Amino acid sequence: MGLGHDHDVAAAPGSTQTAATAHRKRLKIVLAIYLAIIVAEAIGAWLTNSLALLAEALHMAVDGSGILIALIATYFATRPANAQRSFGMMRAEIVAVLINCLLLFGLGGFILFEAVERWFNPSEVAGGGVILFAVIGLIGAAISLTLLSRGAKESLNVKAAFLEVMSDGIGAAAIIISGILNLTLGWNQGDAIAAAAIGVIILPRAFMLLKQAINLIMQGVPKGIDLDDVRAEIEQTPGVHGLHSLHVWGLTSGVSVMSAHVVPDPAAVAEGGSARLLDRLTESMRENFGIEHCTFQFEEPAHLLHEGAMHRDLAGLTSTPAVSGGQQVGHSH
Repeated sequence: MGLGHDHDVAAAPGSTQTAATAHRKRLKIVLAIYLAIIVAEAIGAWLTNSLALLAEALHMAVDGSGILIALIATYFATRPANAQRSFGMMRAEIVAVLINCLLLFGLGGFILFEAVERWFNPSEVAGGGVILFAVIGLIGAAISLTLLSRGAKESLNVKAAFLEVMSDGIGAAAIIISGILNLTLGWNQGDAIAAAAIGVIILPRAFMLLKQAINLIMQGVPKGIDLDDVRAEIEQTPGVHGLHSLHVWGLTSGVSVMSAHVVPDPAAVAEGGSARLLDRLTESMRENFGIEHCTFQFEEPAHLLHEGAMHRDLAGLTSTPAVSGGQQVGHSH
């Protein structure tokens, strides 16, 4: 039988669009803010002899590199598909997140090690200068959080940047507290505690991002989509007699795809309703689950016997007379 297609993509022909690309300008602004703060805090660490300020500067340097990697990934992600990569380079964003996670793990361990060393061998710290430079960092983090707040809900890459900025803001607040303790109590070890707090903040965030990135790499069901709900929606669609081999996964954050083998109702096919059924299914996936790229294979019940073991998911498939006319494949992009 024929092919059914439904095209509804806003991007330019041959190109790809991911959630992070819509927030590229904001990422650039945040990166510029970070570069200014890194320079200020590095100078401040040298002037005040503060490990916490140095740790925060290093932390922001790694976070800044993560934002730079995210920006580079958004450019790769919009490159058009080709014969070697039929989905283009959308997954470059996930590689960027993984690189960022490795950097965060290394930095967190380094800061904690240095904080322990400074605790046992405290140095004189200029509390007033520490507070001044930490306030600069806190203001920059607040501005950056405002810029990234919306994109963090749509893109894993932007969310990574958002969480990085949030941890930097918390780190700056901890440094301000350590500076106050230094000024009021003359307690230099507060600087080591603030540095350790920055190291501790980094590690849980790195684990969380790593978990989400691994789910995408392992082609897990995207967050926010329930596979049972998808199955029920397809099976309840008028004209669907059975369903098996249902798969839903994410190419990158904000880009979900799915495929399924569907046994149509013989009466619907006899009335020439297979094209309408395909339209109903693709529209349902788009409207209810945000899945734009769908592939539905229409087939007779007996065809299941000719498929490999990984396709033999019999949930929802019941016996029915063979559908005449063979097999239909439908795609929605």
